Amino acid sequence: MPVTPANALSQSVVIIGLNAALQKRFVLPPSTNLEPGNVHRAHRVDTGVGGKGQDVGVAMSCLMQSDGAVRENAVLLAQFLGQGAEGEAVEECSSIKNVYDDKTSGAVTSDEMLELQGKIDDMAKEGGRASCVCIMGSMPPGCEDNTYAELTERLIGKESLVLIDSVIGLDPLLAVLKSTFDTDDNKDTKTSRGGAALKLNAAELCKLTGVSKSEADRVTMEELAASTQGFIVKYTNAIGALDYLCITDGKFPGYLVEIPKSASSTSGNDDFRTWQLPAVDLSKQAKEGPLYPIGAGDTVAAGTLAAWQYLNHQPSSSERFIGVVPSKIGERLSTVQSEWSKEASSGGDKGYKMATAFAFGLACGSASCLQEENSVFEVEDAVSFFSGMAKPALQSYHVL
Repeated sequence: MPVTPANALSQSVVIIGLNAALQKRFVLPPSTNLEPGNVHRAHRVDTGVGGKGQDVGVAMSCLMQSDGAVRENAVLLAQFLGQGAEGEAVEECSSIKNVYDDKTSGAVTSDEMLELQGKIDDMAKEGGRASCVCIMGSMPPGCEDNTYAELTERLIGKESLVLIDSVIGLDPLLAVLKSTFDTDDNKDTKTSRGGAALKLNAAELCKLTGVSKSEADRVTMEELAASTQGFIVKYTNAIGALDYLCITDGKFPGYLVEIPKSASSTSGNDDFRTWQLPAVDLSKQAKEGPLYPIGAGDTVAAGTLAAWQYLNHQPSSSERFIGVVPSKIGERLSTVQSEWSKEASSGGDKGYKMATAFAFGLACGSASCLQEENSVFEVEDAVSFFSGMAKPALQSYHVL
């Protein structure tokens, strides 16, 4: 696919989701009673995209299309497509959004990676540093461990927002983020515009840090404390690189954990500031019909970053900025943030900004469970879920 120059990359969300995927969904008749080991006849077969980066693009498209406004190059996807029939099918399914891609077959070669890097360099040269970067999922064979780090370094500046939904190549990626954001001017919470957050589920965080947790059970505060502390110890660059951990836990409440600003905060003298975000109750919808959770986590990432982008730019009223979130939804986000952050300190206010964004992301993810197709959702459902959320409970737990 030819490359279209991005004339305003500084207002674009760039999704780095290198693994493209073609997904087939076999839909059974509504009356089917699933029995393990038996043969079941499909009512129909649906084909669509299924890669994590593609899912984020689909979810953001739902947000952008909700008001009918034109947002050229607002969302861009960097990925590798397979060749042959499968690659052509993925490309056709991806035509709903701007796609910057390279075609490859099998392992990614050094020449193919250089071509993708060149396209990204051209985008940054013409349009400036990206407003937001979203890093999603695994990498194709042939990619080095520092691939995400190198691509991100080409795209971001100190005012960019970065959301990571991957633990692949995390060490070099955090090093790049720290070199970008851990500067004197970015440490001033009143003037800082950029930042980064890592989204992952509670079971994934516990596994990453060697903390025992059942995937079916709700994470406990003890497990959350141990895994968060373990993460900081394991990834020393997290301090200075990340502002938050956005932790999902299936049908249970989510958690927003603020990363300490300095190593002294892990010495045992301070607590981790944590917001518990209420889960959306879908039990009524589950009784009325099946839920479709595939792609919901990617939708959470999309909604969170889109809301974060809006809330991060809203103070600059003189700046003409057209992001992913329509203005009507953005106004609702601003109102909720203002209500939630009342009586908070300046630091708490910044935390509630991110809590508002993450809550909206969780609402989008819940709304996507009501639709068959990956990461597709009705924006009205998401806004309804979001509006019904109680204020996140600000709590803290002691560093172990």
